[in-house]
Amino acid sequence: MDTKKRNELKKNLPKGSITIISNKTKLSKAMVSSVLSGQRNNDKVLDAAIEILADWKKKNQERDLRMKNALAK
Repeated sequence: MDTKKRNELKKNLPKGSITIISNKTKLSKAMVSSVLSGQRNNDKVLDAAIEILADWKKKNQERDLRMKNALAK
């Protein structure tokens, strides 16, 4: 993954994601940040970040749908 895509991924992660990724991968927050900034490589960090972003987006879509349904009644 190129640096531009990594920066975009990092920018779109929800608040606290670096800590979650750090705990999940057993790597330091500095290492996680370096990977997401394109300075270092680690597939576990990238996979965890992608998973977190996908889950966050899915939860937001589900929340939006529930809100729309609640307001329609």
